[in-house]
Amino acid sequence: MKLIKNALIEVGGDYVKKDILFDDLHILDIQENISKKREYRVVDANKAYVLPGLIDLNVRLANNILSKKNLEKLVNSAKKGGVTSAIIMSDFIPRLESSTLLDFLKTSFDNLAINLKVNVPLANEENEKLNNIATLLNNGASAIFGNSNINLNLLKRGLQYANMKQKPFFCFCYEPNLDDQGLMNEGEISFKLGLSGISKSSESIEVAKIAELSLEYDANIIFQSISTKRSLEIINTAKTKKQNLFSEVSIHHLLKNDENCDGFNTYAKILPPLRDESERQALLIELKKGSIDLLTSAHSPKSVLYKDVAFWNAQFGIGGVEEFFKLAYTFLVKKEGLPLGQLMKMCSSNPAAVLDLKNKGKIEVGFDADMFIFDPTYKNTIKNKTSIYNNVELFGDIKQVFVANK
Repeated sequence: MKLIKNALIEVGGDYVKKDILFDDLHILDIQENISKKREYRVVDANKAYVLPGLIDLNVRLANNILSKKNLEKLVNSAKKGGVTSAIIMSDFIPRLESSTLLDFLKTSFDNLAINLKVNVPLANEENEKLNNIATLLNNGASAIFGNSNINLNLLKRGLQYANMKQKPFFCFCYEPNLDDQGLMNEGEISFKLGLSGISKSSESIEVAKIAELSLEYDANIIFQSISTKRSLEIINTAKTKKQNLFSEVSIHHLLKNDENCDGFNTYAKILPPLRDESERQALLIELKKGSIDLLTSAHSPKSVLYKDVAFWNAQFGIGGVEEFFKLAYTFLVKKEGLPLGQLMKMCSSNPAAVLDLKNKGKIEVGFDADMFIFDPTYKNTIKNKTSIYNNVELFGDIKQVFVANK
């Protein structure tokens, strides 16, 4: 048995001091004062927050390469960031197309310190061939992942499978053929640098297409890494007719803009790209209005080998799962005044609902003992020249992480 004393937990929208008793699996009791017993392992939170473990639905392996080493790297970064569950995007190498590889992944996941899941790629896009989705979902894959610009018949069949198997469909909405091999947001900075741009409409047009398709099929659809206000407007309009649609935004698109790409900074090259400042501000407004369902680190780390090159050749993607929550707390809660409970809804309870994880995402009796102690008084400054957050001061420190059955 473990006992956390003097924890600040959310009760009815407020954070109040409670004690939490739990075993290796579940939260057993929450009271104002639980007496210590000899067999309890006692942790004093000292009036720090105890928050439900983060559930990140959009992380990738280093350089998009599947290996034991990269899995361990991901887990080490995630648990330092308070992430207790995550879905790995399946666009890694080697491709997840067989039950044999899926079995390897499941065995690997069992031996790691957080809960990892994987989605299955909808199709082999080179030859427009549908993957063996049913078999992979039956054998443990948690969702389907597809790009919006593939053959529409494949998309339709993917949504049908998602409905039939009661699994969510993760969709990345982008039409690259609309842009001339775009490298960053189309705007003043791209024009200044002489770089081909990625238009906002290359996202919103695809969002509209998927939103319209969603009306035909009763599947849970997650619109991944939305970067424009117009895309959110389309999704929220579609929600008035169909409730099981979810918008996801990354922390980077809320905190940074395309000016970070100035000077050909390849470490700010991500997809979707960082947009202009007016778009970032618009996303923040939508966040405060409650128009965004899910928040993600969009963790996609790339080594210096793939970043310290010409902007044209640099790969898309940056890491960030380790700093994810501290960035969100510093800039969304402390600076923008977002209620902490609303942040936790986007980072924990909403993702749990998307994956139908009925016992995760909240600190309540009977729920899984996935949680972390967060001290908001701590300060530290990021010192990493390859990070777009270099020299940024962050508030808060994750003192301890608990993961049920781990």
